[in-house]
Amino acid sequence: NHWRERTRSVEDRLSDALHQALTQRFVDRRTSLLMRRLKQREALLAEVSDNGEVTIEGEFVGRLDGFRFIQDGGATGKEAVILKTASAQALVPHLTLRAERFYNASDTEIDFTDQGGLMWGDQAVGKMIAGEGLLKPRIVIFADETIDIDFKLKIERRLQHFVDRKIGALFEPLILMEKDSNLTGIARGLGFQLIQAMGILPRKEVIEDVKALNQDARGLLRKHGVRFGQFTIFMPLLLKPAPTRLRVLLWSLAQKLEEFPSSPPPGLVTIPCDPHAPAGYYTLAGYHKCNSRAIRIDMLERLADLIRAEDTRSGFEATAEMLSITGMTLEQFSNLMQGLGYSVASGEREKR
Repeated sequence: NHWRERTRSVEDRLSDALHQALTQRFVDRRTSLLMRRLKQREALLAEVSDNGEVTIEGEFVGRLDGFRFIQDGGATGKEAVILKTASAQALVPHLTLRAERFYNASDTEIDFTDQGGLMWGDQAVGKMIAGEGLLKPRIVIFADETIDIDFKLKIERRLQHFVDRKIGALFEPLILMEKDSNLTGIARGLGFQLIQAMGILPRKEVIEDVKALNQDARGLLRKHGVRFGQFTIFMPLLLKPAPTRLRVLLWSLAQKLEEFPSSPPPGLVTIPCDPHAPAGYYTLAGYHKCNSRAIRIDMLERLADLIRAEDTRSGFEATAEMLSITGMTLEQFSNLMQGLGYSVASGEREKR
């Protein structure tokens, strides 16, 4: 056993030494080759594989992610400087061609993440940051210094066009309402508040303005899809998953949050409340917070319509339709009703 352990130890040390020697040999060969080409001022030929691996004159030097070169992490000191210099020279035509392809890419090839990142396929090419207004974010691109300034501007313009078109399409009802010259007085003021809130306003925040609206003014706002609910003034079209996802992102940018919350999964009528969620999140996500759960505001208004037909002074029973709308158990429904300000009691009918 003793000699087996000694032998295994020698084998491990020998294996490590061979690996280190081979690595150093590769590094020395790569460094000397690139250094010689740079000194002779010869054109360096770079190749980029489908998965972004970059080789110069057959030697691996790093990866290309979008418009950024990520250098081989194993390179240090003088070798790292040589790699950087050689890569900057050899990748110019590749980055230029890639920037041209991106500028001509369709919007379907570009998307945004819940954290504001901008993706071209699976490659990060930029991010959104807070701009002049909620619906006007600015763009920061991820690109190497080696890319020509004109191409950088083209990349930035392409991303800005994508973001502007996405906002214009998903928030078209708000944009049309803002341009409507027929909206005047209190109706225009309420419309402006709706635009600032990206289509969702708790009724209690604008209760005086709502009371002051006459029927004609309400009719003008209803033409733009505004619904006057018991709990919320909102635009049902903007509760769909796509505008909700973008609204939560734009709000997070404006709030300068360190980590952006994700929009709720599509199709859920109620969701559990997170005590650590930033203030105002549930409203922007299209939900009304009621104790331990939050209910989607359009479903809350449907529930309110059912309750309005009941005798709320003498008390009423939770019906099967009420439970069906919320998708809750009786216990969860009781918790929800308490969150809405109702007193709840459980009982059992007398058996006949």
